[in-house]
Amino acid sequence: MTSTTPEVASSPDTESASNANSTDQLAKAKEIIKHNVAWSAGAGMLPVPGLDFVAITGVQLKMVNELCGAYNIPFKKALARPIIVSLIGSLGATMLAPLVATTSLKLIPGFGLLFSGTALAATSAAITYGVGQLFMDHFQNGGTLENFNLIAGRGVFKKKVKDVIHETAEKVETASA
Repeated sequence: MTSTTPEVASSPDTESASNANSTDQLAKAKEIIKHNVAWSAGAGMLPVPGLDFVAITGVQLKMVNELCGAYNIPFKKALARPIIVSLIGSLGATMLAPLVATTSLKLIPGFGLLFSGTALAATSAAITYGVGQLFMDHFQNGGTLENFNLIAGRGVFKKKVKDVIHETAEKVETASA
């Protein structure tokens, strides 16, 4: 005698509840990213070189923690921190060297502090946006911190950051024209 297990079909109510939950998660995730991009920009304005980078990384860790909460995924700082640091490192010397040089200008009172803070605020906001978008997409597709593909993520992250920087530059050019 063979035993068969009946197939369970999802009802329209279950599917619509799942879609609504996914839509709610996406909206919450976008709000989390938006909020933390603003915090990251503010951290870029800190007047002490080095402290700005620590604060920006802290904001990004907080954001990933909040995104994990939005998607009911366990947050593990020991997994998230190396991923974030590796993603930022993947931007390479061409993007990071000017950033490091710019932050050292904070040592010059007045214009140096203003120029450096503004430049770092814009760049850190773009990087934080890229980190947030990458994790949001990963979590939206059922991923977790444990199965995050860092190799594939680096390329996507670099593209997201470059796109944001390019869009911002275009908006500045349009506004000043």
